[in-house]
Amino acid sequence: MAAASEARLRLGMRLMDQGDVGYVDGAAGMDVLVLPEPPAIDWVLDEPGPAIVCWAEGDGVRAHHSTRLGEGLGERLGASVVPSRSVASDRVGAIIGADALQDTCVAVLGLGSGGSFIVRELARAGVGRFVLLDDDRLEVGNVSRHECGLNDVGRLKVNAMRDLVHRHNPGARVVTSTTRISGDTRSEVRDLLLGERAELVICATDTRESRLLINRLCLQGKHPMIIGGVYRRAYGGIVQRVIPGLTPCYQCFVQALPQEAADNEISSVRDASRTSYTDREVTPQPGLSSDIVPIALLMVKLALLELLDGRSDAFRTLSADLVAPIYQWINRRELAHASWDPMGVNVDSQSVLRWYGVLLERSTNCAHCSTGANPYVGAS
Repeated sequence: MAAASEARLRLGMRLMDQGDVGYVDGAAGMDVLVLPEPPAIDWVLDEPGPAIVCWAEGDGVRAHHSTRLGEGLGERLGASVVPSRSVASDRVGAIIGADALQDTCVAVLGLGSGGSFIVRELARAGVGRFVLLDDDRLEVGNVSRHECGLNDVGRLKVNAMRDLVHRHNPGARVVTSTTRISGDTRSEVRDLLLGERAELVICATDTRESRLLINRLCLQGKHPMIIGGVYRRAYGGIVQRVIPGLTPCYQCFVQALPQEAADNEISSVRDASRTSYTDREVTPQPGLSSDIVPIALLMVKLALLELLDGRSDAFRTLSADLVAPIYQWINRRELAHASWDPMGVNVDSQSVLRWYGVLLERSTNCAHCSTGANPYVGAS
């Protein structure tokens, strides 16, 4: 007996590898016929088109090749189901605790090379809610350092990264925004962070203006923030953790160490145009992906440490190591660090490829976070 036609689903299927693997993602199509219940013994195909006939069986799916009209089921096929709370996170759960990060919300502002790596790693760690903000589209020149590839060129970075999150964590909730961060949009960005109840903000933007604005918004909303950047030519980088009311903010850093704050990587033509003078042209000087990953990786570690506080003891010992408000990483002995001795086999002196904690006190005259400052000044 044929099952009632109106109770059936018809889904599309993508063939991959050498055509011997099919992927069904729930999109409508004519390739797969889904029966509402196991078919009777005398079931026969009564409609043309499907390549596969399947139905739910236990916790999985039973699938068969289809046959010609009027004939029964064909050869049985192997089938795997990817659940919305995927077993791919089982190993993560064994480390940090099952579902420890499932309901946490992280906002990542800026989805370039560093931001895209951070999003991927947090999705792998089981973070269940994301706010992704970037107004750019992925260009061919980005893919040598970005987590997305040539197949995503031309797409909005927020959409490409949303899909990447779901490839690692299918059950994650992702809110995207293409708002360009500026003084004119600060209220929109602030409302987005507050509305989604972001527990942590990752600032991975590439201009001092945007970082200062995000710093101010995080102080307003009492959002912990982790901010990171790469020095020019990616000879090193810096990471700062901002806990409102406790640590120095990014404005404190800019006031105390203006030279370091101004030493930013020039990674695109647009970056170069911001820093060029009328009498000379500045060319992009980007580093390799391997130069950027160490900075992004520490930002991930700090993010997990913040998010797991009170939820899991997995990284508890790190809380005694990662106590500095600022961390500096040196990739190569260049510019300010050209005079350092080669690392060699010496572990006692300053050298490249190491992290250094930097003590910085909150500025007593910081316009954003000092006890006398009003972080709401200028906010609409």
